[in-house]
Amino acid sequence: MTDARAQLAPDEQNFTVLGPAPKSLSDQAYERLRDMILSGELPANSSLQERRLAEALDISRTPVREALSRLESEGLVIRQAGRFPVVRQWTVQEYIEMLNVRRLLEVEAAGLAAGRVDPEQAANVRNAIRELMSASVPSVKQHWGCNDMVHALISKGSGNSVLAELIRHLRLRTRIFDFSVLPERFKPRCEEHLEIVDAVLHGDAERAREVVGRHIDNLKLSIMRKLQRL
Repeated sequence: MTDARAQLAPDEQNFTVLGPAPKSLSDQAYERLRDMILSGELPANSSLQERRLAEALDISRTPVREALSRLESEGLVIRQAGRFPVVRQWTVQEYIEMLNVRRLLEVEAAGLAAGRVDPEQAANVRNAIRELMSASVPSVKQHWGCNDMVHALISKGSGNSVLAELIRHLRLRTRIFDFSVLPERFKPRCEEHLEIVDAVLHGDAERAREVVGRHIDNLKLSIMRKLQRL
Protein backbone atom coordinates (compact mmCIF):
# COMPACT_ATOMS: atom_id res chain seq x y z
CA MET A 1 0.00 0.00 0.00
CA THR A 2 1.39 3.40 -0.92
CA ASP A 3 2.12 5.67 2.02
CA ALA A 4 -0.48 8.46 1.68
CA ARG A 5 1.95 10.81 3.37
CA ALA A 6 4.47 10.30 0.55
CA GLN A 7 1.89 11.65 -1.91
CA LEU A 8 1.71 14.97 -0.13
CA ALA A 9 3.74 18.00 -1.02
CA PRO A 10 6.57 18.79 1.44
CA ASP A 11 4.65 21.68 3.01
CA GLU A 12 1.61 19.45 3.52
CA GLN A 13 3.73 16.71 5.10
CA ASN A 14 4.93 19.17 7.73
CA PHE A 15 1.51 20.68 8.34
CA THR A 16 0.68 21.27 11.99
CA VAL A 17 -2.72 22.27 13.34
CA LEU A 18 -2.25 25.47 15.28
CA GLY A 19 -4.48 27.16 17.82
CA PRO A 20 -5.86 30.69 17.48
CA ALA A 21 -3.24 33.30 16.65
CA PRO A 22 -2.34 35.56 19.58
CA LYS A 23 -4.03 38.96 19.54
CA SER A 24 -1.99 41.82 18.16
CA LEU A 25 -1.18 44.87 20.26
CA SER A 26 -3.64 46.79 18.11
CA ASP A 27 -6.42 44.31 18.92
CA GLN A 28 -5.56 44.40 22.60
CA ALA A 29 -5.58 48.20 22.63
CA TYR A 30 -8.91 48.25 20.77
CA GLU A 31 -10.59 45.85 23.19
CA ARG A 32 -9.27 47.67 26.25
CA LEU A 33 -10.30 51.12 25.01
CA ARG A 34 -13.69 49.84 23.83
CA ASP A 35 -14.36 48.34 27.26
CA MET A 36 -13.28 51.57 28.96
CA ILE A 37 -15.73 53.53 26.80
CA LEU A 38 -18.63 51.13 27.26
CA SER A 39 -18.09 50.88 31.03
CA GLY A 40 -18.00 54.65 31.43
CA GLU A 41 -14.38 54.68 32.54
CA LEU A 42 -13.89 56.92 29.50
CA PRO A 43 -17.14 58.92 29.51
CA ALA A 44 -18.62 60.89 26.63
CA ASN A 45 -16.48 63.79 25.40
CA SER A 46 -13.32 62.40 27.04
CA SER A 47 -10.22 63.56 25.17
CA LEU A 48 -8.26 60.61 23.76
CA GLN A 49 -4.60 61.55 23.56
CA GLU A 50 -2.45 58.84 22.02
CA ARG A 51 0.54 59.48 24.28
CA ARG A 52 -1.43 59.32 27.52
CA LEU A 53 -3.40 56.28 26.42
CA ALA A 54 -0.21 54.51 25.34
CA GLU A 55 1.32 55.19 28.74
CA ALA A 56 -1.81 53.99 30.55
CA LEU A 57 -1.92 50.78 28.49
CA ASP A 58 1.88 50.37 28.60
CA ILE A 59 2.23 50.01 24.84
CA SER A 60 3.54 52.15 21.97
CA ARG A 61 1.46 54.84 20.29
CA THR A 62 1.08 52.99 16.97
CA PRO A 63 -1.36 50.29 18.20
CA VAL A 64 -3.27 52.97 20.12
CA ARG A 65 -3.58 55.03 16.94
CA GLU A 66 -4.84 51.98 15.05
CA ALA A 67 -7.31 51.17 17.83
CA LEU A 68 -8.68 54.72 17.82
CA SER A 69 -9.18 54.56 14.05
CA ARG A 70 -11.12 51.34 14.48
CA LEU A 71 -13.27 52.82 17.24
CA GLU A 72 -13.91 55.83 15.03
CA SER A 73 -15.12 53.55 12.22
CA GLU A 74 -17.55 51.97 14.71
CA GLY A 75 -18.91 55.34 15.76
CA LEU A 76 -17.64 55.28 19.35
CA VAL A 77 -14.99 57.95 18.76
CA ILE A 78 -15.16 61.16 16.73
CA ARG A 79 -12.46 63.53 15.49
CA GLN A 80 -12.63 67.28 15.07
CA ALA A 81 -10.20 69.32 13.00
CA GLY A 82 -7.21 70.45 15.04
CA ARG A 83 -8.33 68.62 18.19
CA PHE A 84 -7.75 65.29 19.87
CA PRO A 85 -10.34 62.58 19.16
CA VAL A 86 -13.04 62.28 21.82
CA VAL A 87 -15.52 59.69 23.01
CA ARG A 88 -18.73 60.28 21.12
CA GLN A 89 -21.80 61.45 23.02
CA TRP A 90 -25.02 60.01 21.63
CA THR A 91 -28.28 61.89 21.91
CA VAL A 92 -31.40 60.16 23.18
CA GLN A 93 -32.95 60.60 19.75
CA GLU A 94 -30.00 58.84 18.11
CA TYR A 95 -30.24 56.03 20.64
CA ILE A 96 -33.96 55.51 20.00
CA GLU A 97 -33.35 55.54 16.25
CA MET A 98 -30.68 52.86 16.62
CA LEU A 99 -33.07 50.75 18.70
CA ASN A 100 -35.68 51.09 15.96
CA VAL A 101 -33.21 49.81 13.37
CA ARG A 102 -32.10 47.04 15.72
CA ARG A 103 -35.72 45.96 16.00
CA LEU A 104 -36.07 45.63 12.25
CA LEU A 105 -32.84 43.67 11.88
CA GLU A 106 -33.13 41.43 14.94
CA VAL A 107 -36.75 40.51 14.27
CA GLU A 108 -35.69 39.36 10.81
CA ALA A 109 -32.64 37.53 12.21
CA ALA A 110 -34.80 35.72 14.77
CA GLY A 111 -37.16 34.48 12.08
CA LEU A 112 -34.25 33.22 9.98
CA ALA A 113 -32.56 31.59 12.99
CA ALA A 114 -35.67 29.65 14.06
CA GLY A 115 -34.98 25.95 13.75
CA ARG A 116 -31.38 26.53 12.61
CA VAL A 117 -29.53 27.05 15.90
CA ASP A 118 -27.39 24.30 17.40
CA PRO A 119 -29.33 22.64 20.29
CA GLU A 120 -26.21 22.31 22.43
CA GLN A 121 -25.34 25.96 21.94
CA ALA A 122 -28.91 26.99 22.75
CA ALA A 123 -28.77 24.87 25.93
CA ASN A 124 -25.55 26.61 26.95
CA VAL A 125 -27.18 30.00 26.47
CA ARG A 126 -30.23 28.95 28.48
CA ASN A 127 -28.00 27.71 31.30
CA ALA A 128 -26.07 30.99 31.28
CA ILE A 129 -29.33 32.94 31.63
CA ARG A 130 -30.49 30.80 34.56
CA GLU A 131 -27.10 31.13 36.28
CA LEU A 132 -27.30 34.90 35.87
CA MET A 133 -30.80 34.96 37.39
CA SER A 134 -29.67 32.87 40.38
CA ALA A 135 -26.57 34.96 41.11
CA SER A 136 -26.85 37.01 44.28
CA VAL A 137 -25.06 40.07 42.90
CA PRO A 138 -24.28 39.55 39.20
CA SER A 139 -21.65 41.87 37.75
CA VAL A 140 -22.12 44.12 34.73
CA LYS A 141 -19.62 41.89 32.90
CA GLN A 142 -21.83 38.85 33.59
CA HIS A 143 -24.87 40.77 32.36
CA TRP A 144 -23.22 41.73 29.10
CA GLY A 145 -21.67 38.32 28.58
CA CYS A 146 -25.06 36.62 28.85
CA ASN A 147 -26.76 39.31 26.78
CA ASP A 148 -24.16 38.92 24.04
CA MET A 149 -24.66 35.14 24.00
CA VAL A 150 -28.41 35.50 23.43
CA HIS A 151 -28.16 38.03 20.63
CA ALA A 152 -25.23 36.21 18.98
CA LEU A 153 -27.32 33.02 18.96
CA ILE A 154 -29.94 34.88 16.92
CA SER A 155 -27.73 36.93 14.62
CA LYS A 156 -25.26 34.17 13.78
CA GLY A 157 -28.05 31.61 13.62
CA SER A 158 -29.67 33.68 10.86
CA GLY A 159 -27.00 32.42 8.48
CA ASN A 160 -26.53 35.95 7.12
CA SER A 161 -23.08 37.28 8.03
CA VAL A 162 -23.85 40.82 6.83
CA LEU A 163 -26.98 40.95 8.97
CA ALA A 164 -25.04 39.59 11.97
CA GLU A 165 -22.32 42.24 11.59
CA LEU A 166 -24.84 45.09 11.34
CA ILE A 167 -26.55 43.88 14.51
CA ARG A 168 -23.21 43.60 16.32
CA HIS A 169 -22.28 47.19 15.44
CA LEU A 170 -25.66 48.57 16.52
CA ARG A 171 -25.65 46.63 19.79
CA LEU A 172 -22.18 47.98 20.53
CA ARG A 173 -23.46 51.53 20.12
CA THR A 174 -26.60 51.02 22.21
CA ARG A 175 -24.72 50.11 25.39
CA ILE A 176 -25.18 53.68 26.57
CA PHE A 177 -27.97 52.71 28.96
CA ASP A 178 -26.33 49.85 30.85
CA PHE A 179 -27.86 47.57 33.45
CA SER A 180 -27.05 49.93 36.32
CA VAL A 181 -29.25 52.58 34.66
CA LEU A 182 -32.22 50.22 34.20
CA PRO A 183 -32.08 47.75 37.13
CA GLU A 184 -35.83 47.15 36.88
CA ARG A 185 -35.23 45.48 33.50
CA PHE A 186 -33.05 42.70 34.94
CA LYS A 187 -35.66 39.99 35.58
CA PRO A 188 -37.95 40.84 32.62
CA ARG A 189 -34.90 40.91 30.33
CA CYS A 190 -33.80 37.46 31.45
CA GLU A 191 -37.30 36.03 31.05
CA GLU A 192 -37.56 37.50 27.56
CA HIS A 193 -34.18 36.02 26.69
CA LEU A 194 -35.38 32.58 27.75
CA GLU A 195 -38.47 32.98 25.54
CA ILE A 196 -36.27 33.97 22.60
CA VAL A 197 -33.97 30.98 23.01
CA ASP A 198 -36.91 28.56 23.28
CA ALA A 199 -38.63 30.02 20.22
CA VAL A 200 -35.63 29.77 17.90
CA LEU A 201 -34.68 26.34 19.27
CA HIS A 202 -38.13 24.93 18.55
CA GLY A 203 -38.25 26.46 15.08
CA ASP A 204 -41.17 28.79 15.80
CA ALA A 205 -40.26 31.67 13.49
CA GLU A 206 -43.44 33.67 14.11
CA ARG A 207 -43.03 33.52 17.88
CA ALA A 208 -39.30 34.25 17.65
CA ARG A 209 -40.03 37.44 15.71
CA GLU A 210 -42.79 38.46 18.14
CA VAL A 211 -40.69 37.91 21.27
CA VAL A 212 -37.63 39.75 19.92
CA GLY A 213 -39.77 42.69 18.81
CA ARG A 214 -41.44 42.87 22.22
CA HIS A 215 -38.05 42.58 23.92
CA ILE A 216 -36.69 45.67 22.17
CA ASP A 217 -39.98 47.56 22.55
CA ASN A 218 -39.87 46.97 26.31
CA LEU A 219 -36.30 48.25 26.49
CA LYS A 220 -37.26 51.40 24.60
CA LEU A 221 -40.31 51.93 26.83
CA SER A 222 -38.19 51.57 29.99
CA ILE A 223 -35.74 54.16 28.70
CA MET A 224 -38.50 56.63 27.89
CA ARG A 225 -39.98 56.19 31.37
CA LYS A 226 -36.56 56.70 32.90
CA LEU A 227 -36.07 59.93 31.00
CA GLN A 228 -39.49 61.22 32.04
CA ARG A 229 -38.50 60.79 35.71
CA LEU A 230 -35.28 62.78 35.30
